[in-house]
Amino acid sequence: MSHDDCLALVESGQLARAQRVAEEGLRAASGDADGDAGGDRAGFRLTLAWIALDRGDPAACARHLDAVAAEAGATVRHLARARCLRGLLLCQQADPRLAVKALTAAVRRLRGDHRWQANALIGRGIARCYAVRPAEADADFAAARALLLSIGEPERAAMALHNRGFAAVLAGDHPAALRHYERAAREGLRVASKPEALVDRAQALLAAGLVAEAREVLRPAVALLDRCDRGSRLPEALLLAGRCALRDDDPAAARDLAARAATMFRAQGRAAWVPAATAVALRAGAQAVETAVEIAAACDAHGHHEDAAELRLATGALVEAAARRHRGTARARALGWLARARLAGDRRAAVAACRAGLALQPPDQHPGPELVAIALDHALAAGDAMAVVRWAEHRRADPPAPVPATARPSAELRLARARDDHDGIVRLEREIRRLSLAAGTDRRHRAFPDPAALGERALLHFTSHRGRLVAVSVVAGRVRLRDAGDARRFDHHVRALALGRNATAIRELDGLTAPAGDRPLVVVPSPELERLPWAALPSCRGRAVSVAPSAACWLRAARTPLALDRRLWVAGPGLRHAVAEVRALRRRHGGAQRSTVESTLDALARADVAHIAAHGEFRAGSPLFSHLRLADGPLHGHDLDRLERAPAVVVLSACHSGLAPLLLRRGARAVIACVRDVPDARAPALMATLHAALGTGPAQALADAQAEHGDLGFSCFGAG
Repeated sequence: MSHDDCLALVESGQLARAQRVAEEGLRAASGDADGDAGGDRAGFRLTLAWIALDRGDPAACARHLDAVAAEAGATVRHLARARCLRGLLLCQQADPRLAVKALTAAVRRLRGDHRWQANALIGRGIARCYAVRPAEADADFAAARALLLSIGEPERAAMALHNRGFAAVLAGDHPAALRHYERAAREGLRVASKPEALVDRAQALLAAGLVAEAREVLRPAVALLDRCDRGSRLPEALLLAGRCALRDDDPAAARDLAARAATMFRAQGRAAWVPAATAVALRAGAQAVETAVEIAAACDAHGHHEDAAELRLATGALVEAAARRHRGTARARALGWLARARLAGDRRAAVAACRAGLALQPPDQHPGPELVAIALDHALAAGDAMAVVRWAEHRRADPPAPVPATARPSAELRLARARDDHDGIVRLEREIRRLSLAAGTDRRHRAFPDPAALGERALLHFTSHRGRLVAVSVVAGRVRLRDAGDARRFDHHVRALALGRNATAIRELDGLTAPAGDRPLVVVPSPELERLPWAALPSCRGRAVSVAPSAACWLRAARTPLALDRRLWVAGPGLRHAVAEVRALRRRHGGAQRSTVESTLDALARADVAHIAAHGEFRAGSPLFSHLRLADGPLHGHDLDRLERAPAVVVLSACHSGLAPLLLRRGARAVIACVRDVPDARAPALMATLHAALGTGPAQALADAQAEHGDLGFSCFGAG
């Protein structure tokens, strides 16, 4: 086999076979005294050095590079390539700044040798990532990608694009990282030959707080790296798996994985990585010769800033952690600000630290939740009701951005459900989740409504904090804060109410509305109160009650005009009264009737009022996979997520699907839906009364309809 064949084997991940071919080629060239044979020997030596580097054998790599330098037939190009490989070896074994310097020289010397110049740029980009210089690393990866595309190597160009995702993770831009990974996969990156791509994806998932998903991706990555003998990346994968296990409250697995990683790092002469593995093991309860302070300092010295910060936080070394809040990745800096917030002696300093940390990490990703909790502690201690609401609003997640790319997998998911194809369902849900994460969120200003915007309404804003239910009321311009009691007790009351009428539960839950008097209500519930049917409370009978996921959501919904002209009616299968219900409503109010998913989605984009009578399924852990059952399969939350404009009013008359928040963030003003099972036979009459009175406002129309026909568990979400 030729030298080119050997390189092809390296690219396909067949390192053991490539090494045998290169060694045979080297022996053949060594027996030839011809001058050209010296160049062949240098070429095979370079290939063997690359293989040794990839397999995690730095000593063999260095020996082959020394042999290239001593080879009489080695050309200037061979020597420049050897310099590139020495820089890559430094990237694994030494201070990344030394690797950057060596690879910068290699980039200059390899001008015109596009493939190897791209190798040097990628290596320098990785070194810059280890040195936490993500913007410069991204520029290197982009330049390498352009070179590789220019010489017709699209798969290696896809890997360079994938590496841009690694830089984005370090910069704290997890959606951008996942977008790069998705695009690289579409452009031909094959994880079977490049399993390190799975390790990078797992790191992005862990950074985004998706621990279970990260562990799921790492399992095949570790197996593939072990199978194809990619020793240089295997210990990194094991270390990342240890971090995942630690975040997943599995300390025994974390200790084992970190110990295996440390052993491999030592065997490969990669001393710079050992402190990171030791830090994970120590946090998981292992014993260490060095102190935590020494290990954290070593982590910082070698660029493992997140491991250093986590270890300092876990061991109470807050002063040291806070002092390093301007170093490292976005998450490492956020951890430093968390330490500063814990240390702060006054409210102003603590809140300033919390704001600085949240500017680097989203509120729903570690350490965001603790930063919000500390700020809430100070707001409650000061009795500052408005500050309590502002910080509690950070717990309300930003809406996901629309994801047109989910159309195809969503259609395939419907077919998989129809065939009861469990494996297909799991695979497609995973793909849709990845695409949604890559799209990111619609970051919007968390605006607390001016009390004047409420008009005659009263706002009750609830949040649970440190086991207590905290209520803020805004009534006639006056803002008040009170501790409503044990949050778990109200959670039990709501569950008891779902099982039947419970006098104690009703009395205590009804007391929550007392600050509002008899005014129309806007309620922002805490998680404990999300399933509460407010119409079941005596004080809410006949009263307009609007339930909003957040104060900011209510404000956005209130600004949406209440349009009622164009109406859409949808009936799903298997629901006894659905067809008769929608036909009767259409005869009275006009409009279009649909029954399939795509026709319904198309009509929803143009409707002002949509009424859907269909069975559904609520997925508490994955609400975007909640669905309504239509004639040709499920209408998922992800399908609705593709809407650029939702109808002003949506009525879901038959089931609790959990889709109301999604429709609100896609522009609906009000969504009328139930929070408990609906008695089918009684719903049509209530719906007829409701639609006849929508012009008075959805919340009031629902209140009047339920006062007339009985509480059926419906609530008006949004701004009724």
